[in-house]
Amino acid sequence: MKTFKLENEPKIKSGFTSPENYFENFSSRIIQELPKNESKVVSLFARRKIWMYAAAAVIVLALTIPVYNHFSNRSSEIDTVTLENYIAYNSTISDADIVNLLDEKDIQKMTVDLNIEDKSIENELSTNENLEQYLLN
Repeated sequence: MKTFKLENEPKIKSGFTSPENYFENFSSRIIQELPKNESKVVSLFARRKIWMYAAAAVIVLALTIPVYNHFSNRSSEIDTVTLENYIAYNSTISDADIVNLLDEKDIQKMTVDLNIEDKSIENELSTNENLEQYLLN
């Protein structure tokens, strides 16, 4: 193989040259070419976007507030069916315990005024064939 030495080979000149004093006057020439007063560019859709974002926020709030209220405002009162089932299946609670827990207002609410005449009771008992069931239960 032939030996190659870089110093012995002819030098190739680059095809790129810069004019004389090009970089000395470069910054001043660029500043002169810049426009003096640049006008501010305002997008026509910028204000529309703000209103669209505001409307979207209002819609999101309008949809989430009822959902939040539905899940967060649970009533602290227990429905009567649940309470009756609890009392029926938990035999450790005695009648005396229930009476001790009731207030005077609760007792007044529980009173039922049945205005049934004696004649209607007699009529029902005489026409009903399951009189034995009433007496046995």
